[in-house]
Amino acid sequence: MIILLSLLLMEVNVGDVTILTASGDTLTLDVLTDQLAEYDVIFVGEQHDARAAHDAELAILTALAERDSALALGLEMFERDVQEILDAYLAGEITEDTFLARSRPWPNYQADYRPLIEFAKSRSIPVVAANVPRRAAGAVARAGEVSRKALGADSVYIPDTLHLDSDHYYQRFAATMAGMPNSGPMGGMNVDAFYKAQVLKDAVMAESLHPYLDRRILFFCGRFHSDYHLGIPYQLARNHPDLKIAVITLSPASEELSDADSIADFLWIYQ
Repeated sequence: MIILLSLLLMEVNVGDVTILTASGDTLTLDVLTDQLAEYDVIFVGEQHDARAAHDAELAILTALAERDSALALGLEMFERDVQEILDAYLAGEITEDTFLARSRPWPNYQADYRPLIEFAKSRSIPVVAANVPRRAAGAVARAGEVSRKALGADSVYIPDTLHLDSDHYYQRFAATMAGMPNSGPMGGMNVDAFYKAQVLKDAVMAESLHPYLDRRILFFCGRFHSDYHLGIPYQLARNHPDLKIAVITLSPASEELSDADSIADFLWIYQ
């Protein structure tokens, strides 16, 4: 099995990387994968436009799938209302063109996320279209509340529980919003309203995993949704405190991480 894994990873370009634990110990990919096997849900936080981060994701997915045939994959990049379309493509029931025409893939899908979907398809790995529809998050941001009135038909996606009580997450979110130019699309918007929309996304993504909690789950998302075990991991842990949850942060070597020991359980540093 080790030989087969090595052959598989030869096809994945991970480049010049350093893998660290929160305490600063250096790991190989094999050792990282062994340690990840101790967790129920593994969140991997990316920078959406970083090519090296997507290479890392494919390497992690490949390695974990080789060790765990029951692995499930969750993605922020697809929304809840396209789950049936995604399932149909993975099952070979529709063409890729039909899938792409109906699933609203992100602009960088072909280069960055298609390899993940195609790998999952080849291994019969279920993929969760986890995110709330963007229009629903927008409705909450405009209304300033998570309610059936605000969401209308999309209220079907309101999770059973939604935790707005993390001061740490709110302060990080408010600081990020403060750094945005007033002339931008979010300039001048109400921070509290946008925060509720953000937490709605996290809570919906956490709840989307409930049908798969009997197996190991690997979840790819933007870093803000998982750093410090906030965002999606926070929502999931509040509802399922017995779950063993790991967070991996994918970070460029140029970034200074003054709080590296708390940002994640594992750091994948790329050039």
